[in-house]
Amino acid sequence: MIPCRPEHIVYLAKKMREDERAQFIALSGLDEFSEDVAARWFIDAAFQSGVFAVTILQNDNLPAAAGGFHPAGTGVLQAWMLGTTEGWSEQWRSLTKVTRWMIDRIFEGDVHRVQTSAITSRELAIEWFERSLGFKPEGVWRHYGIRGEDVAHFSRLRGE
Repeated sequence: MIPCRPEHIVYLAKKMREDERAQFIALSGLDEFSEDVAARWFIDAAFQSGVFAVTILQNDNLPAAAGGFHPAGTGVLQAWMLGTTEGWSEQWRSLTKVTRWMIDRIFEGDVHRVQTSAITSRELAIEWFERSLGFKPEGVWRHYGIRGEDVAHFSRLRGE
């Protein structure tokens, strides 16, 4: 785990997993995926996340994934992450451990809620949120995405 840098995000935006690309399109309103737009959005999210934005490296020292938590309201942080297929298959345990560790540190401060969301077709991501990170489902916004994708929402509260 190292601090997230813009060059990590540019690399990851070029190699982003297909399900993450589909989610970015659904929620950004773009007609097609743009590496440049995605990189700018995630660089901004990393900047807003401050110390709560990190990169996990693969064994070859290339970025496997980057993620963080940016403000979504008073005492509320929105989780974000992007990664490569190879990175997830190689570093999924590290990604899970680091994410849980960061959430625990976040709750030591003034944050009372961490939230995230996923298009419902991202079944493995949803399983990871619930089973590995302890997020609770909060419902689905039907036809929220640009092409009618349903978006599931999850949260974890301090003390859970």
